[in-house]
Amino acid sequence: MPISQPLSEHQLNSLQLPLGVPALLEELQSQGVGAAQVFQAAQLPAKAGSAPAYGPEDLPAILAAAARLAIAPTTALDAGARQKISHFGVFGFALITSNTFGEAFRFGKDHIDLAGAVIEVNFLSQGDRGILQTRNPLMLGGNLQFIAEFWRSAMTTLLSEVLGRPFPSLEMFFPYKKPAYVQVYKDIFQCPLRFDADVMEWHFDARILDAACPNADPMTSKVCQDICDQMANLHGESHLLRSVRSLCMTRSSRAIATAESVADAMGMSVRTFHRRLAGQQTSFKQQLDKTRYSIAVSYLVNTQVTVEEISSRCGYGDVSNFRKAFRRWAGEAPSAFRQRSV
Repeated sequence: MPISQPLSEHQLNSLQLPLGVPALLEELQSQGVGAAQVFQAAQLPAKAGSAPAYGPEDLPAILAAAARLAIAPTTALDAGARQKISHFGVFGFALITSNTFGEAFRFGKDHIDLAGAVIEVNFLSQGDRGILQTRNPLMLGGNLQFIAEFWRSAMTTLLSEVLGRPFPSLEMFFPYKKPAYVQVYKDIFQCPLRFDADVMEWHFDARILDAACPNADPMTSKVCQDICDQMANLHGESHLLRSVRSLCMTRSSRAIATAESVADAMGMSVRTFHRRLAGQQTSFKQQLDKTRYSIAVSYLVNTQVTVEEISSRCGYGDVSNFRKAFRRWAGEAPSAFRQRSV
């Protein structure tokens, strides 16, 4: 996919990118800064003749490049406000369909490695006050403010979507000076702000953990959580295969995972990637099919989610291709498999 021209939201979401980045690129494009410029500034040029494919380890470089290229001072805050649950694949579906916000919050905290993270965050509670603490924020160097703005805004947006109402922030602490555009902070976070603080913390009303999620779907949530658990706790498989299937999992509903994108995310060449898989008597296609089949079966057996939606959640853009693939895996059509499994 060429990236020299402005990309549509659908195209941005289809790129092989770390979680959260499509919204950032969309915001930059609205300012006239193209995706190609960002990748080039990050010294991560796209390979000739192929769509760009970057992994979580490239996120710091992408954020640093975005900070340098951004025209509007509020870029990070505005980009965070563009986030969507759908950007997070099965992980996102597990959050938004949870029974309570506390269930979603705990699941997200325990499985954050599936979604990737740019800063390490610790959670503690003091009575009715929940506190998210960023560890060693100064390690982010000159990009501290940009990253803090982006992820606080993004998380506020996503948590509010899970809740179906504004997230009840009580107070935010930032270890840098108050910016000239502090009114944008106030508009987004709707809570007292403390700048020049000795800590980087986010305080919220912990009573919200007992709140019901408006989009709760116990069966779908269980299926999504089980799938994520499988990725996190697979036994009898090597670290390589667990990593491959985890990457295939987190890209579902956002893009079609490719050998190139997964190899890049794991920090190795495609040739080395294929050689290491062959050494374990498997291939990338086999692992991708295994992951997709696992997702599809879980939905077909345990939910009433449509075949079209299951196709999308498995990373297929065309439901007919999904049906052909499922028939190859199971020997029958998805609808027949579901009917027989009832």
